Amino acid sequence: MSPTLIIFLYIFLQIFFLLPIKDRRGRRRGFPWVTALLVAINVLVHLWVTFTIYQQPHEPDQPYWLGIYPFMEVPYLIINHEGLGALSALTSTYLHADAGHLLGNMFVLSFFGRKVEDATGHVSFALLYTLCGFTASLMSVAMNIMLTGGHIPGFGASGAIAGVMGAYLFLYSNEKVLTLVSTWLAPALPVIPGFCFIPLPIPLWLPAWVFILSQVAKDALLGQLAIEAYKLGQVLPLGVGVFAHIGGLLGGMLFIYLFIRPEVLAGQR
Repeated sequence: MSPTLIIFLYIFLQIFFLLPIKDRRGRRRGFPWVTALLVAINVLVHLWVTFTIYQQPHEPDQPYWLGIYPFMEVPYLIINHEGLGALSALTSTYLHADAGHLLGNMFVLSFFGRKVEDATGHVSFALLYTLCGFTASLMSVAMNIMLTGGHIPGFGASGAIAGVMGAYLFLYSNEKVLTLVSTWLAPALPVIPGFCFIPLPIPLWLPAWVFILSQVAKDALLGQLAIEAYKLGQVLPLGVGVFAHIGGLLGGMLFIYLFIRPEVLAGQR
């Protein structure tokens, strides 16, 4: 696939903004305590980092996140057993760049996590989430070492959350999800940089796989674009951990077999 076609397909998918707000889930066995706890931990860690580490003085040419660098996932350090090593795959999962990064991740985690937790149980869901974080890191480290030399740090919960989405996809791929569908359009009038006009969204009941696979397709296209750049001897800074997302999703689809309640698994057959 040519880079031009990849870019075209990615832009086409980016035009459509999908926001899942409700699914037709049955009665849950209990409150999703682990999902709520993970959200709370991520929020508390981000608040602490924002008002302490991010506020520390630093040189103008240094990034504001330099203080959390030791806790980020840095492939080069992991491969060479420096810093926290493989443990950084866990610590980096609870770090976020800004409020928007945090809000987006926590919304997706709370939406998909509560039903997956219902299918696995509390302790099993915590283990599943952690394993998905490590598989996301494994894929990210391997690809970043090959494509960038492994010096670009990564952080965020999206890899582990992609694993939760993968588990949801396995369990409830045909689950109808009430989704707000809108398009991102650049307005003719000048606006604040970084913002776009979103027309009034249309609520539609869509299968869960539509939302999940649309996200996967975007990641796959960006990942392929990075590989094409590598073939040309260039490094493409994506700014998004697309390989972590893919690794997490594959991990979730695989590891759900280990943790799903037997009665739920029987209901999938």
